[in-house]
Amino acid sequence: MKTKSKNFGNFFVRVGAGFLAFWLLSMGAFSLLLGQQRAELMTADIEDYAGRFLGNYAKYMLDSKEHDTDDPVELRKMLKQSIFEFNIPEVQIVETAITDQYGNVMQSNRWWLTLTDDAGTQYIVDMNDQSQNVHEAIVIGSGVIELDQALPDMSFEAWVDDDQAYLKSVTVRPNKVVDGEWVPTGEVNTVECAYDADKMSNLPLKTLTMSRMALPGWSENWTAKQTAACMASPARKELRAWAENPSRAGGGESIVRPWLVRQYQRTMKYCDYVDGGYVMMSFAAEGCPLKACLPILVPAGVLSLILAMMCVIILSFALLRVWRKQERIEQVRRETTAALAHELKTPLSVLSATAELLGDNLAPEKQGHYLEVIRQQAQRMDGSVRQMLELSRLETGAKALRRTAFSLAELAQERLQAALPTDSTIHTEFAAQGEYEVNADRALLTRALDALLENAVQHTPEGGCISVHLADGVLSVTNTGDAIPADALPRLWEAYYQADPSRSAKGDGLGLSIAKTVFDLHGFTCGAENTEIGPKFWFRFADK
Repeated sequence: MKTKSKNFGNFFVRVGAGFLAFWLLSMGAFSLLLGQQRAELMTADIEDYAGRFLGNYAKYMLDSKEHDTDDPVELRKMLKQSIFEFNIPEVQIVETAITDQYGNVMQSNRWWLTLTDDAGTQYIVDMNDQSQNVHEAIVIGSGVIELDQALPDMSFEAWVDDDQAYLKSVTVRPNKVVDGEWVPTGEVNTVECAYDADKMSNLPLKTLTMSRMALPGWSENWTAKQTAACMASPARKELRAWAENPSRAGGGESIVRPWLVRQYQRTMKYCDYVDGGYVMMSFAAEGCPLKACLPILVPAGVLSLILAMMCVIILSFALLRVWRKQERIEQVRRETTAALAHELKTPLSVLSATAELLGDNLAPEKQGHYLEVIRQQAQRMDGSVRQMLELSRLETGAKALRRTAFSLAELAQERLQAALPTDSTIHTEFAAQGEYEVNADRALLTRALDALLENAVQHTPEGGCISVHLADGVLSVTNTGDAIPADALPRLWEAYYQADPSRSAKGDGLGLSIAKTVFDLHGFTCGAENTEIGPKFWFRFADK
């Protein structure tokens, strides 16, 4: 059965798919393991910061003795403006809040922006519902990060109510430095904010400037866009909603996963300047362990993928070679079977026909003739079987080499003289640059030389010439005649292979295969090529 032809792409796709699946599973397991380790470290850091907020820092904020005034109104105002900041490495979001026992928010990270008017009055701004572009404009305008020029001029239109301001718009006017002075560039960037016009209708509208900005949980490594996205993210709002909800008096919750860490902690504290005396202090944080592991995972993944692809390429080439070798073996097996059947078919047919003729009443002289035919065909079959057995013994190594030292030039000249029939018109030439003594099995090497010379005799036309040359460690046999097809040259050494597809050439196709096996046993290299004179067969028995 003929197999479907394959190429490198077939093996690359199949092997690559297997390696890719293995790589994905390995990287997935490695990522989860690394993420779990980072999650545990992240959880420990969050708990440490939560302990500071709910412990020592809470005592400082809620004890009136820690401040310069004992006026409850001023103290509550100070509490509201005291934004608690955390910058925990690798944690994306941190939210804190203080509420009284009635659920009123007294301090929250939503009030991270403080504005002032011309009279110096300060207003805190609720940034909870503002979109990302508003946060981005404020962050860039404040010059906190990505400052590549002079600090921009920034103003805010806002409605004011008591100590709170509600943004209408943010305007940023970039500056540039000219001769050591800040000069406006002339650009004006205005961003409209989110607000409820009905609720603001009775409030005065003012133009304010920035007084203070305390971004909660901000990282110095963030860009303006990253900072703004974090300030306006749904996850931050979700954490903030939990932190500002005093429905439960104490305790906390935690989620520790390789891809997400969430920590909620809440405690009740006494405050001597808050109505009712007690407040809820809440701490909430969220981190992404796998995202924090990207500096490790990305290089490791890329390097391992490159190594995997290299293995895929190497293995694909190896499998392709094995497949081609197996295909070649299968083809040789089919051709050998066909050749063997062809070699045995003719003598068996002759034997069968002759045996039938002998069954008739033939004259004695005819019987002698047919018996001679039977003997010749039996000898032919016996010769073919002996050559097959000889090739099999040589290939399996059943026949050990009996090395002796002898002159290769003398042996080659002797076999050249014995190769030609007595009535042949073929000429011979012999040339050697020395005796070239070799240490080899004389009988096997004689068999190999006879095969080369027999092949040359069979393919040399009458009046042609066979030349044997020894030079530079190479013995070559060249004969005049037709050139061998280029695609047939590599296969001449295969058993039963003949360049003539009609198999009209003489011989059984085993001679060159036996010769190559002998050369291989001795460690000699051999080959065939076309020359201007005709085909040349050679083997190298020694280095130059």
